[in-house]
Amino acid sequence: MWGCLLVLLGAGLVGKLLVVPLTTSDLMAAQTPAQQPTWGQWAVLVAISVATAVAVTWSAGRRRPGRARTVALGAVVLLALAAAVTLWIRARVGTEDWTSAATLESLGAGVVALSFRAGFRRWERGRPLAGEVWLAMVPFRERDEAARHYCVVLRRRLRGADILQITSQNKDGQDGYLPMPNGLWDVTSGKEHWVETTMPPRRVPYQDFLKDRPQGPCPTATWRLLRRPRPAPAGPGTRRPDGRGTKTAP
Repeated sequence: MWGCLLVLLGAGLVGKLLVVPLTTSDLMAAQTPAQQPTWGQWAVLVAISVATAVAVTWSAGRRRPGRARTVALGAVVLLALAAAVTLWIRARVGTEDWTSAATLESLGAGVVALSFRAGFRRWERGRPLAGEVWLAMVPFRERDEAARHYCVVLRRRLRGADILQITSQNKDGQDGYLPMPNGLWDVTSGKEHWVETTMPPRRVPYQDFLKDRPQGPCPTATWRLLRRPRPAPAGPGTRRPDGRGTKTAP
């Protein structure tokens, strides 16, 4: 019972912060004489609402580099949903009793926020996202076979993800490889790792990712270097123009 009450109070608080520009405007309009927030007050109220939406979206997703765009888009969607629910409630209960209307609007927006956060987490579950390290069956470049390797996800596609393979074989000083810190994705092996950089990324079907969650985020400095433009993705059995297979990364 107490747990449900805490969830309800938390939802109401988050919802209140999300729709504070609307509820505050209604409160000031209900005064005698009616008032409206100044531009400075509007800026503060909107900033509170936006910061709350960003915090909810940020807490819902996995930690990884390059996720700022996804968080920003999610915050916009959350604000739009919260505003739509608030206006829907307002149209049905009116604004004569501001306390009751504001309470219902805050609870409605809070339920939207909790549902959005749960849906966002579910959407990311089992989905390889750019900037993450995953364990997958990575295809060889010269033949239609694959082997278990860690890899960095560059981008998502319709049926698979473009990845760069990670290896623990010593590639120090070799062209086409970049030393990759273990960071948060490998906290147990103690091995050094390298990631391929100049070869085309490989396309891995989603069913060939071997876990339902990533090993961890790609180190930020490495990710910045990997995001540079590179050749088109290479699938299994990719051949050079001269008919020979491309070199296989071990």
